[in-house]
This record gives sequence, structure tokens and C-alpha cells, in this order.
Amino acid sequence: MEKLELKIENTNGELTIREGKAQEPLPLKEPKIIKIDGDIHSVATFITNRTTGFSSQNIDKNNAVVTVDKYEKTIILQLDPENYYGATIIGKLEQSPELKQFGINTSTRYGRKQLLDLLRFNRLFFEDKNKHAQILAGLYKLRIKSETEIQQEKDNQGNKRSLHDVKTVDDGGLVKEFNITLPLFKGFGAKNITVEICYEVVNGDVSFWLESIGLKEAIDSAIDGIFEEELKSAEGFVIINK
Repeated sequence: MEKLELKIENTNGELTIREGKAQEPLPLKEPKIIKIDGDIHSVATFITNRTTGFSSQNIDKNNAVVTVDKYEKTIILQLDPENYYGATIIGKLEQSPELKQFGINTSTRYGRKQLLDLLRFNRLFFEDKNKHAQILAGLYKLRIKSETEIQQEKDNQGNKRSLHDVKTVDDGGLVKEFNITLPLFKGFGAKNITVEICYEVVNGDVSFWLESIGLKEAIDSAIDGIFEEELKSAEGFVIINK
């Protein structure tokens, strides 16, 4: 090892010599893969507010791709699809919690008490409070009876068969239709829709479900308008429709 000599001349006072080594650099880490999930406004918000820079979140219209899927109700922005670390922003149009709880146009089935509780605790969405009270009263009083008609058929060969026709009759005055006003999607205003109470009797038990043709029409028409508005911010981008 080479010998190090230190020569000091014409010094007055004290001399302090310190020994040490430079701080070791931090270990290198891979960049994070940026994937942002949000509501349907997310892509437009990102494009509008993100400033350009030299990170994986830099917006370059020549590289970015916007994918639109109205069936899945998503708008996806990929800033650089060829870059493994390129950021991805996903905007999703989701049904509002207020609407979802009713289970309209789904396979959800309710017993009498379940439907009563659902409607009782959501009186807020009924503009006509008297109609709301009538619906509850009708459900409380609902009495179902079945009438059976028996018909016999006989041909000229001596063969006979009996036909049983079972009819379910509501003699309790159930209100079978009502209107509610509530948001269809998260982050959007309320709409008024008409809902039908449907039911069937199986082995003496009543099963209810809710349907609304108007709801399906309102959702389908709203989606087109919402997507058109959100995609205004993506002018000049490559847009792929699925």
C-alpha cells in the first residue's frame, strides 16, 4: 500500500484531522408501474390537469391510446402502451349505490318483509309520500289465493285427460307501480324512473322482484351522452372503440 505523508509547516493553533468515507448511494430501484382507477371523469381530469414532464406520466399524444368500452362502461388511457412502466388511467361509469340497493332489473328476489324494509327505509326517494304509504299498506295487507280450474278432454277413442289451470289472485289491493327519483350513476344528478313490483307464488310463499323498462332506456341513453362529454378532453388522441 502506498504510504501517505502529511507535512504541516508554519502552523499556529490547533489542527484537527478527521477520517471517514462518503455516504454509500441508495440502492437502485425499478420505477413503479402507475395504474390509477377512478370514476368515469378520471381520464378527462388527468389529461386536463397533468403537466408534461419526463416521467412515466408524461402525456404525448403520439404515443398515448384511449380505449372506449361502453359495454363495460370504461374509458382507459394508456400513456405509452409499448412501455412496460407507462402509466394507465382507468375511468369507470358505475351505478350509484342508491340505485343498486333496489336490485331493479336483476335476479334479486325479496320476501314480503325484505321488500317492506327496503321501501320503508328509502322513503327519501319517493316524491309522492302518500303513494309510498299506499305501497306499504298494500304489502302489509296483501293476501294471495290460488284458484284451480279443472277441465276434462275426451276423444272418440275413449282417451281422457284432465287439465289443471292454477290462477293466482291478489285481493289485497297491492300498488304494483311507483316512481322514485335518485342518481343512476355515481357523480351524476338524480332521475325519475317508474318501477313495477312483480311477484309470483311458489308453494304458498310470495316472491317479489322489481322491474323498470324506463330505467333501462334511461341508462342506455345516458351512457352515450356521458361518454361523448368525457371524450372531448381526448381530442387528438388515438381512440379505440371496443
